[in-house]
Amino acid sequence: MNHTMGTKRTYQGLPLYWHQETFENDYRWLESIVRNTAPFSDAWTKARIVQLAYPMPKGAKTQTLYNLPIYGSYTSELAIADALRSTCNLEEYPDFDSQVNEDYVIRALNSWHNKQFAKAVSRNFEVYVDRQYSNCFLVVSTARTSLNIDRELPPINRFRPLFNIAEMGRLIRMANFRYLTLRTHGYASPADKFYQEFMAEIESLSEKGPINQIGTLEHRNVYIGYRWPSEIPLIHPGLWSDLGQQKGITFKFLFLVALLAWIFGTGFYILLTLIGVPLLNLFGIEMALSPLWYWFDLNQISNLFAQWNWVALTVFALWLLLMQLLRISTYQRDRYRAIHYAAPDLAEFFWRLDKVLGENPYTSMPFYQTQKEIAVSNDYNQNFTPISVNLITHSMGALVIVNVLRILSDRFGKEDRLEYEKNNMGDYLHLNKLILTAPDIPLEFLREGRNNYVRSAILRCNEIYLFSSDRDLVLRYMSILGNWFSEPSIEMSGLRLGNVYLKPIKNSAGKIDYQPYIRVMITSQAAVQPTSAYDLFEKFNYIDCSEMPGVNYTSLPLNLFTSLIIDGMNTAFFIAKKADVHGGYYFTDTTSFDILKLLITRNGLSRTETLAEINRLITGKPVLFLPSHEPLQESSEAELNHQS
Repeated sequence: MNHTMGTKRTYQGLPLYWHQETFENDYRWLESIVRNTAPFSDAWTKARIVQLAYPMPKGAKTQTLYNLPIYGSYTSELAIADALRSTCNLEEYPDFDSQVNEDYVIRALNSWHNKQFAKAVSRNFEVYVDRQYSNCFLVVSTARTSLNIDRELPPINRFRPLFNIAEMGRLIRMANFRYLTLRTHGYASPADKFYQEFMAEIESLSEKGPINQIGTLEHRNVYIGYRWPSEIPLIHPGLWSDLGQQKGITFKFLFLVALLAWIFGTGFYILLTLIGVPLLNLFGIEMALSPLWYWFDLNQISNLFAQWNWVALTVFALWLLLMQLLRISTYQRDRYRAIHYAAPDLAEFFWRLDKVLGENPYTSMPFYQTQKEIAVSNDYNQNFTPISVNLITHSMGALVIVNVLRILSDRFGKEDRLEYEKNNMGDYLHLNKLILTAPDIPLEFLREGRNNYVRSAILRCNEIYLFSSDRDLVLRYMSILGNWFSEPSIEMSGLRLGNVYLKPIKNSAGKIDYQPYIRVMITSQAAVQPTSAYDLFEKFNYIDCSEMPGVNYTSLPLNLFTSLIIDGMNTAFFIAKKADVHGGYYFTDTTSFDILKLLITRNGLSRTETLAEINRLITGKPVLFLPSHEPLQESSEAELNHQS
């Protein structure tokens, strides 16, 4: 390690000493960073440096981390650097090895002393690489599900934290990857569940052997899982911890609900006693409530007062129950995080990734030093071919992805420059396929007009695939409850893109054509009304998985009489975990997963060959396929090379 100092201290020296007025907040902040940040990453290392420069705060418990005390009261920067370097295998963490030295420690402590530490450690995402498959990565948003709940980090025994995204750029360039697929999850996906599912996907996508005719992740393919702060309904700790920790806000909420319930309950009571009770009495029906004019009877006042308060209390209890049910369902909480945390964080990831894929990945990183780049400069002399990007998303994750595309489209060019910009996501990233599985976004997304708020961004995709199911009960019933008061129209809240199915319709020649339809309750309607310009509708490749095992557990055909029976049966099997009507697309033994694997691994196929392979995979399977109206390519790259 080079111990030469190139940076001057702006602090007096070591050890540092706590300020009486800020020490409690300072040490709790540092401990929170260490708990909620990837070990041996840039931000984690800076927080540990500051901790080791301080003595133990009064009242804090003696603890160790990676065989070092939390607080060390070290007297030299070199000792801090050597101590941190001794806690890990430096060959396993090469960028940690190359950057963490005496000079790095001084710069970190300078940022703390100059009150720029928040800027130095603020990261909106972290990057991990799979220890078994070097072409698989995890990108994790650093936003928490709740301010009072720590993040659940990926299992470090399987995923190695990268020092920063510059290390990822270096790995991608040195391996000369050509294709990148990023997949994100949807609503109500806790961290541990997503990590387990992602590991299973990696194993399945990386299978090798003669029996695999679909495709595997080869050495030129990058597969990335994106985790954003979603939480499990009902039982997530953040749903309940806030109530106890924010007693004042909780009391204010209860007071407002009680006040409104008393006002509306009084009005409801007046209507009942003035109109409802007399009307029912005319038909000989007795009620516990007395007519309104009984208030003029002094002997009845106490009884009437009790009746009035019971009505107001009932209204209060019902309102409170409804609001709490909406809260613990976590739907609106996840939706907020998807729009305001997940989408901006992922857009920043793509922006920074494009930067670090340039000739020098470290120029965009803090503490940039030109002399450190000599060792890697030879790896960046070759021309780097732009990477083809595929995006796969599920459920509410579709809301994340379309907003990411909107952000990047605003950054790299709007629709009026579409022909010039083509499918650019930057200088080194080109958008290829967008794959939507059970997207929890309005059907209005397909239509023209002001409501289609991401049309210019979506048209940047070369291909769009929609995996959907009419039998997705989560979208058909639960989504309308969650979106009833948030979507601009009732139709948008009640008709979701993930519920589109393909209905057989006889054409003028008497042959059967499949057209996208959607079910309202027991009746269906066309998913989109034909107009003179609905290019986005025609750009979709529709894959109807309504009857596919995994997302469906009954063989009943859909019609006017069986629709509700199908819903009832699938509800029972969904509760019994015999089928996942909303997330079964990613079961590795399903036809949908085979198609997903085909789309992200067989990159050399022409469109004609891709359609033929999809039709081969669904032959004899209860899956329907309607390709887009885009013209077919005549031959693939492989065919052209063979002909030449």
